[in-house]
Amino acid sequence: MKRIQISLLILFCAIGPARLFAQIDPHFSQYYAYPLWLNPALTGVMNGDLRITGNFRSQWGSIQNPYSSTALSADFRPTSKVGVGLNLINQSAGNAGFNYLAGYGSASYNIIVSNDSYQHINFGLQAGFINQRFNMDKFQFGSQYDPATGYNPALPSLENFNSTNTTVFDANAGVFYYDGNPLKLANIFGGFSVNHLAPAKDAFAAKAGANIPIRYDVHGGVRLQVAEHFSVTPHGLFVRQQKNQIIALGAYSQFMLTNGDGLILGALYRVNDAAVATAGYSLGNLVFGASYDVNSSSLNRATQGFGGLELSLNYVFRKRVQAPEEVCPRL
Repeated sequence: MKRIQISLLILFCAIGPARLFAQIDPHFSQYYAYPLWLNPALTGVMNGDLRITGNFRSQWGSIQNPYSSTALSADFRPTSKVGVGLNLINQSAGNAGFNYLAGYGSASYNIIVSNDSYQHINFGLQAGFINQRFNMDKFQFGSQYDPATGYNPALPSLENFNSTNTTVFDANAGVFYYDGNPLKLANIFGGFSVNHLAPAKDAFAAKAGANIPIRYDVHGGVRLQVAEHFSVTPHGLFVRQQKNQIIALGAYSQFMLTNGDGLILGALYRVNDAAVATAGYSLGNLVFGASYDVNSSSLNRATQGFGGLELSLNYVFRKRVQAPEEVCPRL
């Protein structure tokens, strides 16, 4: 084991030589409910002044010490053109105590690009840190197995890691367009972001001095106002990081009730990975979402049918607005 990709070690141990194309960076199925991870240009894109989001994901529960991801973010619009925010994400997995912690500050700037003042282009930047660590003492290597007695921790591992705890500077950038005209039956939105621009050094890579691979995100969709109290939003996501990628296509619908609340139902498919069912409820300024992944890849042999449970919370503090309210592309 001359190279161990720590964040994927739990999977390699579980499925052996099976071919695997997993994402290096943490990610969520409800990616649209975690805007500051998706694109720094989404900072401040909301119908309100201050937004707080929380996300939790527990993945592959049949594997001992599975992936667990928690995220918390907040963004604020001090003016109509400027957005600022903070974002934290923590992921842990595996018997070796692997932990991934990242924190960012972000800022965006909004430009109106139409005469009706409803079409916008946002530019965003993020800067922060990534900390990765693991406990070397909890690994078991082939060289530590005695044919007579089995695993013997006193035997040498024959492995040499330069570091088991590293913190690096990181930076991301993105652009986002959306049409918020509330009188239209179709509101288009889309964006592009580039992550790990610093470049951030990867202390756990096989090649000394290697950088964390750049991650490219392309995302978009269209909100369709099918009826007065019913809308459907088809959406898609493409993520590319080195040779790993995510292709996800889905849609969610929102049924608005007479009291202003709304029921949200949706589905998403990640190609060669998983099918995702989503349900949520909008209660005033609070949106709650829950989703579950059903794995469709060869990883089923290890997960035994267990997928990923995910929860999201989104609360927007807003000023009183007069109808019709501008449409914002959010869950």
